[in-house]
Amino acid sequence: MGYMTKIIYAAGLVAQKLHKGQVDKGGNNYFESHLLKVADAGFDWKEKVVGFLHDAPEDCNVMVEDVMNLLDQEISRVVDNPKEHWYEEDWWEDWMEDIAVYPCSVTHVMTTEERDEIKKALTLLNHHTASSREEYINRISRNFLALKVKLHDLESNMDIKRILKPTEKDYARIERYKKEYHILMEALSNRLNI
Repeated sequence: MGYMTKIIYAAGLVAQKLHKGQVDKGGNNYFESHLLKVADAGFDWKEKVVGFLHDAPEDCNVMVEDVMNLLDQEISRVVDNPKEHWYEEDWWEDWMEDIAVYPCSVTHVMTTEERDEIKKALTLLNHHTASSREEYINRISRNFLALKVKLHDLESNMDIKRILKPTEKDYARIERYKKEYHILMEALSNRLNI
């Protein structure tokens, strides 16, 4: 198993611990119903890592730096003692089938720049640090990693099937998500010159 894949696994373990006992608006296990989906939608290892961790600063009363420190600790545990708990989580074994081993992943160690990029994306994805929803979406649109993860997040959040008996409030929130999704897709198109 490559190093980048171990980083993803470590991020999943951190997210699972931080969000333990949390449920989504439909009463489903939050890790399984949302975070796994957002991470799975990622196209590269950094998107998957941020996908797992994106809600921790908002929902778990932890600072981004705390999340990063927990990630560093979990990476060390997984890399130094892989047999201690490798595949101990049912979600990982099922999810692993969908993960490709990344080129050079066996020898690549997360650089300071990559760690900073992940930290920056997590900071931008914390809506509590924005003065308004408009500012929140605007600042995400200017950071490629945060932008991609927020699109995956919104895709999961717009899945009305996660809510057993949706209310008018749920439908209104989904309409807001659709508008934000459109704004961010436009930003992605501009960034990619499509």
